[in-house]
Amino acid sequence: MKHFSKFWIYLVVAMALSLAVACGGGTEPAAPAASEAPTETSETMPEEEHADGEEHTEVPEEVAMADRCGDKSKLAAEINFYNWADYVDEEILTAFEEECGVKVNLDVYSSNEDLIAKLQAGNSGYDLVVPSDYAVEIMIERGMIKELDFANIPNFQYMNPANLGLYYDPDNKYSVPYQWGTTGIAFNTAFFEEEPDSWAYLFDPALVCEHSGFASMLDDERESVGAALKYLGYSYNDTDPAHHQEARDLLLAQKECLAGYNSDNFSTTLAGEEVVIAHAWSGGAALARDENENIKFVIPKEGGAIWQDNLAVPSDAPNPYTAEVFINYLLDPDVGAQNTNYIYYFTPNSASEPLLDEYYFNLLNDGGMMVDDAVYGRLEWIERTAETIIFSDTWTAVKAR
Repeated sequence: MKHFSKFWIYLVVAMALSLAVACGGGTEPAAPAASEAPTETSETMPEEEHADGEEHTEVPEEVAMADRCGDKSKLAAEINFYNWADYVDEEILTAFEEECGVKVNLDVYSSNEDLIAKLQAGNSGYDLVVPSDYAVEIMIERGMIKELDFANIPNFQYMNPANLGLYYDPDNKYSVPYQWGTTGIAFNTAFFEEEPDSWAYLFDPALVCEHSGFASMLDDERESVGAALKYLGYSYNDTDPAHHQEARDLLLAQKECLAGYNSDNFSTTLAGEEVVIAHAWSGGAALARDENENIKFVIPKEGGAIWQDNLAVPSDAPNPYTAEVFINYLLDPDVGAQNTNYIYYFTPNSASEPLLDEYYFNLLNDGGMMVDDAVYGRLEWIERTAETIIFSDTWTAVKAR
C-alpha cells in the first residue's frame, strides 16, 4: 500500500469497518466510492444505515478540560478496572488520579470468556470492564452489566455514529465503544521469504513446523477455533459439530509445533523474536513493530476477524458513578488520542482522530495493519448464538491434550 496522507489512510480504514459492520447485520452494502475526496474530518468512519450523515462535532477549546471529573464530592477514592493486557496508557490512570483524586487499580484478563466467568461468579469488585462485541450481548442477556447514565458521560457526543447501534447493543444503553481492530497473522519478515498470507502458515504442519517452537496462537476460544474454521473454509461462527471436529483435529496437529497460546504478551515475544509468527490482534502487532521494524501484519486470504471492544459497568459495581466519570474521562478528545497513540488500535472517537500522531499512521500503514479494499470484504464479526457453547467444548478438548 502506498504512503497516503494520514487523513486518506484513515478513510480507507473507515470504509473497511463500515462494510464489516454491515456484514454482521446480514446484507452487505456497496462500498463507498473510492474516488470521494477526503475532507477535514474524513479520518472518521463513513455513515451507514444508522448514521444520518451529519458532520461530527467540533471540540471547542474551552470545553477540552471542562467537567472531566464530574462531581468530585460523589467520587470514590478508588475504582477497579478489569481490562485486556497492554490496552490502556497507564499514564492516563495516573493523570486521572492526580486530576480527579481517584486511584485506578488495573487487573488484566486474557479472553472474554475469562471476563464473563469472573463477573458471573459475583462480587468481583470491578467497577469497569472492557468486553468485546459478542460478550456485551451475553452480559446484557445475563444481567451482568448495568444501563449507563449518559448524563455522567457527556463526551459520548464525540462517538462516531458508525460505531454505534451495532448488533450487540443496538441502543447503546449498556456500552460505550472503546477501540476496534482486526485479527490476523503477525510475522517477522527476516524469517519469511514470502508474506505468510494464509492461515496455512499456522495450521498446515508442514509450514508451521518449519518454525517449531517459534509460533503462537491467541489463548482465546472464539479466535483460535474461529481461525481454524476459517482456514477450513467455514465461518468464524460455524457451529456444525462435524466442522468443529475438523477444527479440533487441525488445532491438535498444530499444537506440538507451537511455542504456546498467548493473548497477554504476544507483542513482547514477537518484538524479542521469541516467536516469529503469531496469531495476533492488529494493535498488538503494531506494538511489536514499534520495537522491531521487521514485524508486519496481514489478514489471511481466507479471511480474518473484525471486532469492537467496549466500556461497560458491572451490575454489582461498587462505584458506578465514578466508573462513568472515568469512562467520560477516557472519551475526552485529548485523552482518547493519547490512548490510541499508545495502544495502536483504531479509535471510535471522532474528536480524537485529528489529534492522532503522524507516527501512529505511518507505523500502521507500513506494518500492514491498515485495511484496504482488498481486505475489508474478508473481515467477519464474531457473533454469539445459542449454539456457540460448542466453541468452549472444542477449545477444552484442544487445551486438555
